[in-house]
Amino acid sequence: MGLAAVAVLAALLLIGTTAAVLSPAGIANEVVAQGSLAFAPSAWSWLLRVTLIAVALALGLRLLLFLLSIPTSRERLVFEGGDRETVRETIAETCNRVGSLAALKEPDIIGLVNELVRGAASVRASDIHMSPSTDGFRLTFRVSGSLFEVCMLPLSFAPLLATRIKVMSRLDTYVRNVPQDGRLVVEVEGGTVEARVSTLPAEGGERIVLRLVRGSRTPPDLESLELSPGVIASVKELLEKPQGLLFVCGPVGSGKTTTLYAALKHLSRSRGRTMTMVTLEDPIELELAFATQTQINIKTQMTFARTLRSVLRQDPNVLMVGEIRDPETAGIAIQAGLTGHLILTTVHAENAAAPFARLTEMGVESYAIASATLGCLSQRLVRLLCTHCRREQPPPAAIVDRFSKHGIVLPSGVYYEAVGCTFCEDQGFSGQAPIAELLVVDATLRKLILERVPTSALFEHAVREGMRPLLVEGIDRAVAGETSLAEVLRAAG
Repeated sequence: MGLAAVAVLAALLLIGTTAAVLSPAGIANEVVAQGSLAFAPSAWSWLLRVTLIAVALALGLRLLLFLLSIPTSRERLVFEGGDRETVRETIAETCNRVGSLAALKEPDIIGLVNELVRGAASVRASDIHMSPSTDGFRLTFRVSGSLFEVCMLPLSFAPLLATRIKVMSRLDTYVRNVPQDGRLVVEVEGGTVEARVSTLPAEGGERIVLRLVRGSRTPPDLESLELSPGVIASVKELLEKPQGLLFVCGPVGSGKTTTLYAALKHLSRSRGRTMTMVTLEDPIELELAFATQTQINIKTQMTFARTLRSVLRQDPNVLMVGEIRDPETAGIAIQAGLTGHLILTTVHAENAAAPFARLTEMGVESYAIASATLGCLSQRLVRLLCTHCRREQPPPAAIVDRFSKHGIVLPSGVYYEAVGCTFCEDQGFSGQAPIAELLVVDATLRKLILERVPTSALFEHAVREGMRPLLVEGIDRAVAGETSLAEVLRAAG
């Protein structure tokens, strides 16, 4: 109920009550007509006055409570980025709000950080960058792989924002010359936003990056990842195996964790109550109703290796290990894959054939790697061309030469290049989509791994057996007009 409605209702009740019962003469006549003289008119008058005062006080108290329950103007700010035509409009709105908070006599740093996170969430930004420079303290959002500048604050705001973010992520506010990592959670309209926080000492202050995750999202289906049908079908076949390891590799921000969540969701639906599922994550990016999720905490000695060793004592069927970072974690994960557990994990590697060399470098025996590994999925994200301004362009000679160096002859067809317009904010691209290559370990490949042949030989064998390389998957998207050949080379070349 609105404030005006409450006020009108209160007024009507007061006027109606007064007109109906506040006349002593009328009360006396009514009493005589009823044949009762229990109370004199003056007594009735005082009783009704007291009652009226009590009613008025109750209404006044209700109105006061209502007024106190109205949030302040800053708390009521609701971003409408999802309904706007352009990302830049929402970013401009964020800039205005951040600027107004920074311009106060006593700058509202708490509100400023909250507005930054709200603005980033509204445009579905993946990162917030806060970078000190000679010009000032630059705030930028990364949206669909591209950077958008929000605003530039005076350099004096750098330590204030750094301190606030460190407090929110429980980092040491007195340490400014050592990099720190943490995580924070901010309540915004529509749910919560969790961010992985990283600070880095720099000239002029500390550079701070927040990698955002919308905690209210649900895990995607495998089919909704937009991978090629052949890759999806092969991944499903690997997930039917009772034990072994499936590696997902790629650079930071290539969607590895999203793919793992989709795989876990598929396992939950296909196997149901016949299994238990545990994840080890840093940080937990999505809440999974069908799994037990464990947050890694280095400060409390809760490392991947130590936690993984403990989890294996609890009889899980499926394990997701956020990342294999060290030899100890690698060794435990491989042994778990050999002893009846299905392990899904990530590792930083150049292509789908590279994880084997990476694990060998960590000290894992090649026979264990060959026996435990089911397959390796390598993926990248390519930016999609803006369909409002893309321009048909035959492949330049330089692009053709770069593909030929990889042994690829471009198929005939219509190709497009990025241009830029008001719809895509002069970026030439709008959105992202994945490309992936899946290496499935067969008997011949196991033998090659045991012989420790070079990664290139493993890759060539996988291609001969039907694996479609990242560049080929990217060319398919370019032929379909979804992206450009230059973007394919940027992402996977």
